[in-house]
Amino acid sequence: MNAGEQKTDGMAWLVAPGLAMIAVTYGLARFAYGLFLPEMREAFGLSETVLGLIGAGSYVGYCVAIIIALVFTCRAGPRVMVVVAGVVAVVGMTAVAGAPTTWVLALGVLAAGSSSGLASPPMGEAVVGSIRRGLQDRANTLINSGTSIGVALSGPAALLLAEQWRLAWAAFASIGLLVLVWNARVMPPRAVSGGPRDETEAGDVPRLSVRYLMGARSMLLYAAATGVGFASAAYWTFSRDLVVQTGDLSVAGSTLFWTVIGVSGIAGGLAGDLVRRLGLTRAFRASLLCMAAAVGLLAAAPDVLLLAYLSATLFGSTYIMLTGIILVWSVSVFHERPSAGLGAAFLLLAVGQILGSLIAGVVAGAAGLAPTFWAFAGVAVLSALIRPRTEQPQAT
Repeated sequence: MNAGEQKTDGMAWLVAPGLAMIAVTYGLARFAYGLFLPEMREAFGLSETVLGLIGAGSYVGYCVAIIIALVFTCRAGPRVMVVVAGVVAVVGMTAVAGAPTTWVLALGVLAAGSSSGLASPPMGEAVVGSIRRGLQDRANTLINSGTSIGVALSGPAALLLAEQWRLAWAAFASIGLLVLVWNARVMPPRAVSGGPRDETEAGDVPRLSVRYLMGARSMLLYAAATGVGFASAAYWTFSRDLVVQTGDLSVAGSTLFWTVIGVSGIAGGLAGDLVRRLGLTRAFRASLLCMAAAVGLLAAAPDVLLLAYLSATLFGSTYIMLTGIILVWSVSVFHERPSAGLGAAFLLLAVGQILGSLIAGVVAGAAGLAPTFWAFAGVAVLSALIRPRTEQPQAT
């Protein structure tokens, strides 16, 4: 069945493998590193500084990879870039599983983390080129929710295989290989410019340029993406430390806390439906205010188990919801080149997380974790003041 025929048959044929690839590249290859830090520290005798540098390298690799995907997806097509993302993820996770030295471990984490940057832009391109317009937002946000499934899987794996962390990463690599083969078989080979499109969208695709990417409406999108990334950084970086230090959670309890974040994020797959019902502005603002409430709740009561898990549930669902809304917003602004807009927005989301993590560390060192979380909840509230505008920017 070719892409044109599949376009009339629904979206499951593309959503299922796409979701699985996002689960592998984000939930396993990128985010699982933090769950196995204690075991890796012990195995290689690493300091906190070295572990932090390895983790930062993963973020830098993601940023570089997403720029590569932004540029080459339109030229090579979705299938090629998704296959490259899968190969990089499998190679990276395999290197981590068999790492004999710290350098090999660092390179493996770098490659694994980079794979997520390669995967997102071609997914947006494949959806716009292969699924009818009315289903595109739902398809994009369902695929995006794959991150939560990967995080939800990595949590129990870390709990059950903590002492055999190499076996866990080998299992992740095996899963990645299966998902890679699946995507290679079904992902559409053509870019949007050559793939099936609505007749109303026919015409020349604008040339990819800085001017095209830097319009007034895209600036609001970029500000929102940076704000979401920044506001979420304290939670992603220090939430487990907060519940362990203040709430006195065990390793199993804090791992469950992390797993709750992942499982609840599956609800973020409804972002497309939320945008359709509420509109982009109200959906964006409501989700950001809910994320602010989750961050503030953990700051207020990290030692109350029920409230800590409620915070994890609220944060996981709203963070994935917000990334889905950013995705929908970027495709609306850059509908003619969805991979470019999605790549630029997700790049700035990551930049926001990097800056937020650095600043959160400084503030936490000076004032403590609870005040840091209150401050970042305030950043989320301020970011909610941004009002989306989605008309396509003009380019020459």
